Amino acid sequence: MTSPTTEQRPQTAADRFVRQLLLIEDAAPRSIMSLKGSLVISAVRCILMYAVIPLLVPVVGWLGVVARPISLAMSVAAVVLAIYSLRRVWLADWHHRWLYTAFIGVVLGLLSVVIALDVRAVLV
Repeated sequence: MTSPTTEQRPQTAADRFVRQLLLIEDAAPRSIMSLKGSLVISAVRCILMYAVIPLLVPVVGWLGVVARPISLAMSVAAVVLAIYSLRRVWLADWHHRWLYTAFIGVVLGLLSVVIALDVRAVLV
């Protein structure tokens, strides 16, 4: 079974800049299907950080001590996965790549704040 041909759009200077920044410059378009894995991992991280850990902290007192390092590790993993998924979107030459790039920019900004707060709390 052959895949449908993708129409090659002309690349703007901004497209070329982002592709160079993401280290995918002249790569041919690929399938976006492997993006599912990083979305599942991100969903698990969100469930752990915002549902499981806050519910367990009052029940298990010692979790409060390890909650920040766990949060920090998961936030760093989320940054890596966000960049990986952004690369996949650009490799796929998805027509909504700029909207997704803006979304990931907001996510990375929020994660940067969370990481800074977690590092500060761990070091104090």
